Amino acid sequence: MAAPDIGKCISAGISGLKKNPVTHIATTLLVGIVGGVSAGLLTGPMVVGYMRMIKLEDEGGKPEIADVFKGFDDFVPALLAVLLSSIVVSIGFMLCFIPGLLVMALVPTAAYLVATGEKDGINAIRRAFDALKANLMGAFFCALVLGIIGSVGAILCGVGMLLTLPITFIGMYHMAKQLTDNGAVAAITNG
Repeated sequence: MAAPDIGKCISAGISGLKKNPVTHIATTLLVGIVGGVSAGLLTGPMVVGYMRMIKLEDEGGKPEIADVFKGFDDFVPALLAVLLSSIVVSIGFMLCFIPGLLVMALVPTAAYLVATGEKDGINAIRRAFDALKANLMGAFFCALVLGIIGSVGAILCGVGMLLTLPITFIGMYHMAKQLTDNGAVAAITNG
């Protein structure tokens, strides 16, 4: 599996935001609002929908803000992949913090796999975990840097997060794409 290139992930995030700022800012707000109002239960489908939007844009298409709701087309796999991988990461953080840091790339990678066609949320987590194991330190550093970028926006009373969180989301998509060799990790675990 390919090691994620931190510079390419950040560049892709910045380029994506520059290309379509209103769509990415509004979508990030929608993901946060819907996820917050639902106590996190709808975060999975919203994140998967956003990943699909980024994929469409990455392939030359023009996503619309409403496309974020297309993650609900695969509600159960999206819910399971994001919710269960988030629980795994949370448990890792409770175990002396470091294990959580090491596996924090699990959530966006599992969401990416559902967004790109995996119809089984549990299998998406297995495949994401296999991808992380193959390049644990690369995934760790890339997710850490992208997480820091997303958090930097909080310095300006949270307003800056309107710019930094879309960069993080887009960067996480590209990190997961690189970690899974564009989804080819399926051949290792399913083939």
